[in-house]
Amino acid sequence: MRVYLALSARRDRERLAPLLFEAANRAIGAAFPVPGDVVSADSWTAPGGGAALLGWSNEPDYELLPGIFTARPGRVLGYCGYLTDPEHDADALLTKDDLGDVTAELGGVFAAFRAGEGGVTAATAIARVCPVYHTETRGVRIAGSRALLVHLVARALETGLAAPPVDLAVEALHPIVRHGFLTNDDTPFRGVTALPAATVFEAVPGEPTVIRRLPVPRTGPAPRDTAGRARAVQPLAESLIAAAAPLGRHREPVTLALSGGRDSRLMAAALAAAGVRFSASTHGFADDPDVILGGRVAAALGIQHEVRLTVPEPSRDTVAVQHPFVRAHHIVRMCEGMNSAYERVNSFRPYSLVPQTSGSGGETFRGGFLYDQDDISAEGLLARVRLIFRAAEPIMTPEANALAAAEHARWAGRAERDGFDVLDKLYLYYRTGRWIVGSHSAVLMNSPYYHPFFDNRVIRDVLSLPASWRRSEEPFFLLLRELAPALVRIPPEGKRWRFDRERRRPLLAGRRAWRTRAALPARGRTASFNWRLSGDEAFRRIFTEQIMDGPAALFELVDRQAMADVLADTTSRRYSKQIWHAYTLSVLLSGAWREPVPKLSPVRIPIPAA
Repeated sequence: MRVYLALSARRDRERLAPLLFEAANRAIGAAFPVPGDVVSADSWTAPGGGAALLGWSNEPDYELLPGIFTARPGRVLGYCGYLTDPEHDADALLTKDDLGDVTAELGGVFAAFRAGEGGVTAATAIARVCPVYHTETRGVRIAGSRALLVHLVARALETGLAAPPVDLAVEALHPIVRHGFLTNDDTPFRGVTALPAATVFEAVPGEPTVIRRLPVPRTGPAPRDTAGRARAVQPLAESLIAAAAPLGRHREPVTLALSGGRDSRLMAAALAAAGVRFSASTHGFADDPDVILGGRVAAALGIQHEVRLTVPEPSRDTVAVQHPFVRAHHIVRMCEGMNSAYERVNSFRPYSLVPQTSGSGGETFRGGFLYDQDDISAEGLLARVRLIFRAAEPIMTPEANALAAAEHARWAGRAERDGFDVLDKLYLYYRTGRWIVGSHSAVLMNSPYYHPFFDNRVIRDVLSLPASWRRSEEPFFLLLRELAPALVRIPPEGKRWRFDRERRRPLLAGRRAWRTRAALPARGRTASFNWRLSGDEAFRRIFTEQIMDGPAALFELVDRQAMADVLADTTSRRYSKQIWHAYTLSVLLSGAWREPVPKLSPVRIPIPAA
């Protein structure tokens, strides 16, 4: 994992204050969630002192990993993530005058930071899973890959303190209670904003800051016949193979996190089509469809498959899980308060050179938020857009709901014109571009991690296909058939392919193929058990104590009585996820995440009877 901070003075011929550099070197310990003894650092300052780029890394010196900086006389480049063709692409990012034009053309999953005598520039790829955060204060423009780092350096300038306190923008956090991630470009840190997807940030001393959006690919019409549909997915199949190919450069086989679901199955197909050596691992209960179907996918491709069972002994009546406070402490620090502890992200471990990948991001291939949208009437699409911004209104304060209504209004008119496109873009910009960021950062700190589904060129090819057609899952199915035909004969998990569900049952000639596509539902005692949603009273008590007795600032967003009522009702699963989200925010607002994590015993949760 590499972390960057870019600084540019607002005025021409003005030097950056030494306090900025002192504050950055102090703040990196809080903002870079790895042990300090594994971090290396580098920095570059323009001759006039008006611009600088600082970088840190916990990656080892290895031929397939870039150094912190790539440099030429008078200019330096650093990038997070990876590039498809590192030598050529890094040179283009470093030398071409317009960083935006270069960014739009490159493959890989990355964010770029560049500094020179003329100031600093940063750019995001279209998936934005490698973020850029920015702010301006006291005549200095600041951009970086960690929001807390940007915030603490800005706060140092505002307060005159090299180690300033955090200033949380509590009002901005209401989307996290609703969904567990931010549905806008805000951050928890006052004054710090996430740069939008496919956007360039330019800060030249003596000139105004420029934030420039890059064009989004134009969507073509849906193909009408069988041959046309096969041709339409061909460019995407080729770009997906090209995105998977860099994984084959490693001497070690790739490890794929494989479930029985659609997305990791397509990733397995892409790796196989690209000729990449890989093995697979699956985690779950023994009767989980992920475990069952993951084994069938691995067998069809002839790859090694490891299964790690959640509960190895089938007779056990409970599952032991990490204490929620320990989980939330880690999530808040790793994800900088922008994800809920309902989700799980990797913890630090010594860096391994074994490359990793997963099926994360495949929903974009299936229409973003449309992938599970059954009601596609105009009213149904508008209702889904409203839900994205205004979920959980009964448990929120009037002030939080007013903010949500204003954010919803900015998308509502566009949704009336094209609800399909809005649900597709909202997923890309916020679910992918905000929710996945924390987990992506967490995997980058431990190994070379690749996400071909988030590849800059792949996403652009995905967006060229109509969202309404992608929602049918037919393009996804055709991709799978193109890359690994054997895998389409393995049932999907949970539900049939949507095109099978929404079309009439075929006549006799197509009945056999239709039957082979029948889904494998969850059966058995633990197949669909989600311990995070357990109503166990002792487990619920942990949440109640932290939420109700925690920081009062939480109740600027959450209605206290409504939340008390939700916590008291252990028989209902309504708002169960929001309980996790509120719990996480309580830990964030408490500031406890900046202290050492306490030693708390695991919690045992009963597994329900069959």
